[in-house]
Amino acid sequence: MGVGTLSALAIAAVASILVFGLVRSAPGDPVDLEFSASGASAYLNPEEDAELRQARRAELGLDKSVLEQYVLWVGRIASGDFGVSFRSGEPVLETIATRLPASMSLGACAMVLLVLMSVATAWLAVRWADGWIDQALRVLSIAAATVPTFLTATLALRWAAEALGYPVAGEADPTRIWLPAFVMALSGVPTMARVLRASLLEESSRPFAVAARARGARARTVLMRHTLRPALAPVVALTGLSAAALMGGAVITEVAFSWPGVGALAIDAIAAQDYPVVQAYVIVMVLLAILANRSVDVAQRLLDPRTRRTAA
Repeated sequence: MGVGTLSALAIAAVASILVFGLVRSAPGDPVDLEFSASGASAYLNPEEDAELRQARRAELGLDKSVLEQYVLWVGRIASGDFGVSFRSGEPVLETIATRLPASMSLGACAMVLLVLMSVATAWLAVRWADGWIDQALRVLSIAAATVPTFLTATLALRWAAEALGYPVAGEADPTRIWLPAFVMALSGVPTMARVLRASLLEESSRPFAVAARARGARARTVLMRHTLRPALAPVVALTGLSAAALMGGAVITEVAFSWPGVGALAIDAIAAQDYPVVQAYVIVMVLLAILANRSVDVAQRLLDPRTRRTAA
């Protein structure tokens, strides 16, 4: 078993402990919420009500100690069983699997937009380095980074609905995906663009770039053929962190845009204290983040041979 696999298992184990402890430390009780929502207590005397609540806790496994519940949960996960939802009674993994494609497509579109906007912004900043365009882009980047995602989402949704007739709610389809993807990507552009700008400026001072310009190559040619590829290496590394950030931001964005993904499902599950769904959501997101970072490591070695020599 390699070091990467061991580190991934360690991260997943720590995440499982944290999420399991946090969801159970939240105030309230899922059984009490269930009975309050159903109104069943109004038709029962106190003894019957207490007996039914206790029976429901035993059915859900909540009558055991927290340590026993954790051990049983981890044992089920090891066999591929994430349990059933407290609310719907359906298998959690199937529930998440039905919502995951919508979240994955939104995240993929947001990542593509993030990279494209970051590259365009960095190119403009380098092309007119320290000029008024560079300064203006820097100010806009700082402004974009300081605005909370929920506020950006609310303003963008209101504008698009009034000006473009954007559908506020509906299915996960191409007519709706562009706006939440743009909002998600916008929050990551300032950091990625600044990193790429610094990397491009550094690569532009390398001997091979200086030699290319001395041979009469145009600035655009030097950028596209000589400096962009090695300059993308640190940016590719940053996309791993950006992927995790996009997954976190997707929760707010999906709720704001009524996007039927796992982020919105997680918010509903947290409100209802549906422990199995919340726990499964976090574990799935952690595993996806680990997979994204491992993929980034491979892509970075392909982009920049210097990282292969360093790794060797």
